[in-house]
Amino acid sequence: MRPFTEGDRATLESLYRACRLEALWLPIAARARSHFSRDTRGERIHVAVGPAGEPDGFISAWEPDAFIHHLYVRSAVRGRGVGGMLLDSLSGHVARPWRLKCLRSNTRALAFYLKRHWKEVSSGEGDEGPYALLETHET
Repeated sequence: MRPFTEGDRATLESLYRACRLEALWLPIAARARSHFSRDTRGERIHVAVGPAGEPDGFISAWEPDAFIHHLYVRSAVRGRGVGGMLLDSLSGHVARPWRLKCLRSNTRALAFYLKRHWKEVSSGEGDEGPYALLETHET
């Protein structure tokens, strides 16, 4: 786990687009307009690096609001703890409580956060569909 460097940009752009294209729970228009640099501008980004030295995933957070905006893991390594390590990497860098929106149609992600003791504090409807607003105070 390490902070983002400019050398990661092209690889993370590719990873982001691939993950979003695979995300059948996202509306087609949202998948098509994915742009890593634009969508993470100004955010703290941490990168999960695999054994070969290539990024396996990333997390981005808007620090002023302690809002986790993106967490994406390469499909080949999902289920191996990378997402949890990415979340943990924010400790000591982003003040708690942390918040995020999780689309209800993304049932795998919603289960992931609830298993990690995130609590639903609100819900709503956005451009991409109904979502749960989740929060954690856990360390």
